[in-house]
Amino acid sequence: MTLVKICGLTHAADVDAAVEAGADLAGFIFVDWSPRAVTLATARPLVERVPDHVATVGVFVDADPDEVARIADELALDHVQLHGNEPPAVIDRFGARAIKAHRLPVAGELYGDTVLLDRAFHATPSADQLREHWATARAVAEDRRVLLAGALTSRNVAAAIVAARPWAVDAVRATERSPGVKDHELIARFVRAAKEARCP
Repeated sequence: MTLVKICGLTHAADVDAAVEAGADLAGFIFVDWSPRAVTLATARPLVERVPDHVATVGVFVDADPDEVARIADELALDHVQLHGNEPPAVIDRFGARAIKAHRLPVAGELYGDTVLLDRAFHATPSADQLREHWATARAVAEDRRVLLAGALTSRNVAAAIVAARPWAVDAVRATERSPGVKDHELIARFVRAAKEARCP
């Protein structure tokens, strides 16, 4: 079964709602310019609310690798999601904990055993654009774990899972009332739709 990541968590009640809905991964964004930003201090009580059966993910963009390692170790994060232009040596440093984000289309080779695949649609994507994105993700998923992102909602996530066969799907905006503030019903709908997807 495809796993579900709810990302951009900033409030205790939202963490609880994600866990209660059945999310498999909880994401926390350590990027100071993001409206969904957390710090080591503000993230600590949030991460502590996450039960052992739900994996924790820290999201970073071109951060000092030593600082990433410090935060990841202090909070005992399960995964480190690297969302910038981090070189292969940085991804290798974090080993199996690393999730390397790539925004499609990319020039050159994808790097990382576990990759997040996103795409800049610039507007509401068409059905053809989504199908193309999912087909690319399915090809990548043949030889590595894919965390699928990009315009996923409760209305299309089941179709995305059937088409792309990802390791996990990622939702941020589709589960929010406003940036950094979750809508608990939207979280529940997204997780339920993803969990109900059935691949032939």
